[in-house]
Amino acid sequence: MTPTTQPQAARRRGGFSLIEIIAVLILLGILAVIAASVLPRSNASLATQANQLSANLRYAQIRAQADTYQWRLVFTDATTYQIGQVIVPGAGFKPAVVPGTSTTQGTLTDGVTAPAGTAIRFDSWGRPLNDAGALLASDQTITLTQGSLSESVVIRANTGFIP
Repeated sequence: MTPTTQPQAARRRGGFSLIEIIAVLILLGILAVIAASVLPRSNASLATQANQLSANLRYAQIRAQADTYQWRLVFTDATTYQIGQVIVPGAGFKPAVVPGTSTTQGTLTDGVTAPAGTAIRFDSWGRPLNDAGALLASDQTITLTQGSLSESVVIRANTGFIP
């Protein structure tokens, strides 16, 4: 080898050129934009409202444990629910102010809905009951939907645990 060919070979083994690195970064950026536009987006509002519903169910459960009356949460329609004392099972319901609001109605917003008529009661032990007053035989799931997205709130039978 001649002395002039050896330094040229060493320079070629040195790595990628700046132009090659920039080209790869541009291609990765384009692929990231395409992937972000194609992947389904989860909605933070749906998850937030499911968490709020879970908190309100826990509130009704805690109130039932501290009261002589059972407490319940019931959806009066697909977007509105109430929390309150069951004064006379099957005959009386006394709505209470929903935590975080100044009214006796909690409202689902941003197109989030739940099955109308869904009701869950808690006894003085915090155990979940159906609206007839019997212990739940299995877990009860309240599914909130927003378009094609859904989020479930589960109330465990026997214990009333709400994960």
